[in-house]
Amino acid sequence: GLTTIYVTHDQEEALAISDKIIVMNNAVIAQEGSPKDLYSHPKTRFVANFVGDANIIKATINNKKDNHYNISFGEINLTLTSDFSLKNYVSVAVRPEAITIESSKVSNSISATIVKASYVGNHYQYTVSSSLGELYLVSEDIKNYFKLNEIVYLTFKENGLNILSG
Repeated sequence: GLTTIYVTHDQEEALAISDKIIVMNNAVIAQEGSPKDLYSHPKTRFVANFVGDANIIKATINNKKDNHYNISFGEINLTLTSDFSLKNYVSVAVRPEAITIESSKVSNSISATIVKASYVGNHYQYTVSSSLGELYLVSEDIKNYFKLNEIVYLTFKENGLNILSG
């Protein structure tokens, strides 16, 4: 029942202790909401990168019905929902944990090359080069890991992808 305002630049700390967060950009409110809402549904590139890590990719809108967008990027086709009214192209925030890495080609995947691999205890962090540019991803699979210059295939989970306002 106590209201407290806490100002911090430590995003992880803000997510951990807050019920509601207000993200400011140049003295203007960029977005406000619960920690989960800001992380899962950022509205802008700024918020997506401020609250956690995000890969920002461009996607083509194939068709739209109500608030469902059928989009494609690379060889990937997905349907995402958004309340924004967008045409032709969208920017999509892709969280690192929403990218799955495989050793062999699977449907609805793109190929990539490992350019950086780091073991950090309970997961691996990878940077890959792909037709979408460089992407940062994390994998909890510490038994089956990938090495520098290895060709891999990426798929994308819809949970962890979010259409941005512009």
